[in-house]
Amino acid sequence: MSERYSRQIIIPQIGIEGQKKISRSSVFVAGVGGLGSPILTYLAAAGVGRLGFIDDDIVAVSNLNRQFLHNAADTGRAKTESAKEKLSALNDTIEINAVCERLTQENAADIFSGYDIVLGAVDSFDARFIINKACVSLCIPYIDGGINGFSGCVMFSSPPDTPCFNCVFPVKSAKKEAAGALGTTAGITGTIEANTALLYMLGLPIPLENKLLIYNGLTTGIEYIDIKRNEKCETCGIKQERADTSVFEHHQNNKKEIRKRK
Repeated sequence: MSERYSRQIIIPQIGIEGQKKISRSSVFVAGVGGLGSPILTYLAAAGVGRLGFIDDDIVAVSNLNRQFLHNAADTGRAKTESAKEKLSALNDTIEINAVCERLTQENAADIFSGYDIVLGAVDSFDARFIINKACVSLCIPYIDGGINGFSGCVMFSSPPDTPCFNCVFPVKSAKKEAAGALGTTAGITGTIEANTALLYMLGLPIPLENKLLIYNGLTTGIEYIDIKRNEKCETCGIKQERADTSVFEHHQNNKKEIRKRK
């Protein structure tokens, strides 16, 4: 461990103990495309102990301007297969779980259960609402990311301490997502998501608590917008009935334990 991660272990905020925290952590990423590529690459390189991801798509030529986990030779292959191959070659000391199927409201909670944190790397508001609802029900923190041309946004969600994604982006007001996707925008936005996840694993302060980060690639500027929890939110504002109380208690206790590390 010391040699592979030596350059991050010497960082005062990490050290040996911090690296152990990272290696004991488990992260799930929804989406293996433009955002998923930097997220998964940097988390695998950092030594996250268990890394899971889901995608039901295949690699297309139009993906190659930004989805660097795949190359021209991977065209037509399942993205999960291509990504697992690259990530295993990058770091063969971590556990990698690839799920090649469509994420749905019916399977999301089962797939996310057992992970410490979930990161969104999808290009559909519908999928983001599905991720958010499952994470709220399991009490798992969710880091959402989205891009549009030169713009990107990142949000950290962990109710009741923060708003959930649905508080900030109500279903009824969600707009159809734009098709523009620049590689550098996806790379920067995904990297911010990965960095936020590492801060959470290390128990360090998270600047995105109750903030929405907006990245502007045209000015290379970053803006933070204050966000508040909606007590009437249909996802986190109303007490949801949970089928498995033990799962909820496990993740609630895990969040408290990580907070104690700060």
